Amino acid sequence: MSRLDGEPHPDQTLAKAPLPVHEPSLVKEPPPSRPESTRHDRGWRILLINRIPGILAGLPAANQLFFLNPDRPYAPRTLARVGLVYAAIGGLISASVLTPFTRGKEGRARRLLPWTITLVLALVAITDFVLASRYTYYLPPGISRRMIKAGLWLTLLALIFFYTALLHTLQRRPYGIRSRLGLSFLAVASIYVVVERREAFKPFIGPAPLASAVELTQRPTLFVVGLGGASLDAILPLTTQGRLPFFSKLLAEGVYARPESLAPVQGEALWTTLATGRPPYKHGIVSNVVFPAGLVAEDGWISMLPTPVGTFLWNTFTSPKLIDATQRKTSAIWDVLERLDFDTGLVGWPVSDPVPEESSYGFSHRYFQGYFKAPMAQPGELAERGVLFRVAPEEIDPVLLRDLGDRVPYAFLQDLADDLWRESLTMFLLDQQQDAKAIFVMLPGLARVSSRNFGGFAAVNFSGFQREPYLGAAQRTTAYYRHLDQFLSRLWEHEAGPKILAVVSAYGFEAPEGWRRVRALATGRRTNGLYQQAPDGLFMVMGDGFRAGEFLDGVQLVDIMPTLLYSLDFPIARDLDGRVLTEAFSGAYLARHPLTVVPSYETLLPQGGFALFPLITR
Repeated sequence: MSRLDGEPHPDQTLAKAPLPVHEPSLVKEPPPSRPESTRHDRGWRILLINRIPGILAGLPAANQLFFLNPDRPYAPRTLARVGLVYAAIGGLISASVLTPFTRGKEGRARRLLPWTITLVLALVAITDFVLASRYTYYLPPGISRRMIKAGLWLTLLALIFFYTALLHTLQRRPYGIRSRLGLSFLAVASIYVVVERREAFKPFIGPAPLASAVELTQRPTLFVVGLGGASLDAILPLTTQGRLPFFSKLLAEGVYARPESLAPVQGEALWTTLATGRPPYKHGIVSNVVFPAGLVAEDGWISMLPTPVGTFLWNTFTSPKLIDATQRKTSAIWDVLERLDFDTGLVGWPVSDPVPEESSYGFSHRYFQGYFKAPMAQPGELAERGVLFRVAPEEIDPVLLRDLGDRVPYAFLQDLADDLWRESLTMFLLDQQQDAKAIFVMLPGLARVSSRNFGGFAAVNFSGFQREPYLGAAQRTTAYYRHLDQFLSRLWEHEAGPKILAVVSAYGFEAPEGWRRVRALATGRRTNGLYQQAPDGLFMVMGDGFRAGEFLDGVQLVDIMPTLLYSLDFPIARDLDGRVLTEAFSGAYLARHPLTVVPSYETLLPQGGFALFPLITR
């Protein structure tokens, strides 16, 4: 078909037509969606990155477990088994903490990783320093030095991580391949240094001590009374006021001292140090409870755990048990005396269960907590008879409470009733079991009373406060010391022949000061006493051979056991850590009883044991 003249060609029309103008849309179009698999993979990568700091923290924490328990077998397989568990737990913790800040943001997770590793290395290093310092007396010296060296290496690595992360953050630079490889190498090196330091520790094993022979002669009767939490800070002002007549007699006719306690305060560990003459890492009692070794070894027990998190986990997944004498590695003074055919009696002393069968009589500390079975009392028939002397708080003689008026807290009555049970049983056994020549009695009630009231006692007697609740707390503390004063007087008067009385405490109490005082006021515990900083303990002794009215300076807990042995005219074992306090004895006694030494008391056999050499000669 022909076209009309002048009609434009279709191609020309299209060519000349103006291009359409697109108006901007008021509705934003959604961004192109990513495949579901891509978002899923990114989430897993973020989760993996967030777990790395926890994994890196878990492995050194597992190694710290072996630092704090140097007697446990240390091998690559054992460490790997424990390390995997700790790393898995650490990874879960770090992922749960970091994921809310990095959800869906892989770049942020990668940028945070060097900083979180820096924090982990710094925290592990600080923990090493703190543990080595805190448990100085609970760990062998070699293991403490190696833990400090591991902390120094970790500090250096943390500084390198910090410097690298800081430069990249300030300059907004991405981490290149060399930076990534370098940081990865340092992370692996942090694991190597802590493992190498622990593996380098080789416990010192001294030569076996030679056999010891001891000649027995006539000796005085020894009374050792442990008063939990007793302190000269309370005794001295009360004796000045005339409130404690027998303690005044002890100060005037005997010697007294402030033995330096050991931090941290673990009651069983410190009382065992006092009884064995050895620091905790030697006698083996380093905690109040032990945990099944589990992953660490096929059998045995774990004594100390690093960090509160580790303690929580072991408490959750294992069943701890109270420490007992089977975990003690060295002999206590009553063990030594029994092997020397010097009969002993025990009433409530810590870490004395099961009671040695060789004892004339014995009631362990756990017996008074309700464990009335034969191993907790010797001879076995005493287990049932001892319960008859139990005193209920409601049955306490009102005469004992006359200093307290009408308001007596029930907790005070419970503490007093517990000690009255031990006191009455002790006096009964002294009449019935007259063969015992060394009696060890532990009265823990004062420690519990002081924990609630010593701050108030100090406020009244040292700061002059004359208002409640300080007056009530001071009154209760004074009343308890007065009761103990009366018991010590009865005990001393019971024996007519040659005798020695030692009053001891492994640690004392102090009033809260500084920020601790602020915390006590904020929590409503303004009258409480504190013992966590290991205030000085107590050592008072009088009897045959001792000076009168002498204060002894520079006394340690480990000195008490050898001093008491020397007071009975026994030789001193060379492998004891303490010294004999010769300044406590009169010149006449020192002249008549020269100080003699034997290699060790650990070579003595129990009564009736068989040996190829004479252990005791008369």
